[in-house]
Parts: sequence; C-alpha cells; structure tokens
Amino acid sequence: MIGALLGGIKVQTTDGRGFTPEELARRAVDKIVYVGSNSHPAVREQAQAFKDEIFGIILFYLRETVAQDRTTLANRLREAGHPELVKLLEI
Repeated sequence: MIGALLGGIKVQTTDGRGFTPEELARRAVDKIVYVGSNSHPAVREQAQAFKDEIFGIILFYLRETVAQDRTTLANRLREAGHPELVKLLEI
C-alpha cells in the first residue's frame, strides 16, 4: 500500500489488489477518532484504547461483509451453472 498527503488530502493506493479489511478499517477509524499528540497522557491513552476498540468492531463487520458477499456470489455462480468458479472465491 502506498500513501501520500496532497494538499491536506490523503491518497492511498494498492498495486495489483484491492484494499484489505484491515487497511479499510484503519482508514475508517483514523477518520472517526483523532488522538492528539499534545493531549494529556491519560487522555491520549484512553483515546487510543477507544480507537483500538472501534478498529476491532469495524474490522469484524468488514470481514463479515466480505464473507456474506462471497456467499452471495457463490450462490449466484452455482445458480448460473458455474459451480467450478466458486473455488475462485475461497481465500
């Protein structure tokens, strides 16, 4: 994954693949929770713990989304008479 900051806009790309659930969860949580570096250490620690918890929740649901979508695609491939293509959806 490659990232760059252009005039306040952060751009990230991948090479030959899409973003992983982990990468997307990190991007989402970075938008939702900001932990200031100048904050009081106790506040910063609490905010980071909250951010980590939110990351875990987002990651769980992104992984569930991928699994559910693959189930839908597998069913559609089978219904279309291409059960051999279902193997391409396996990790």
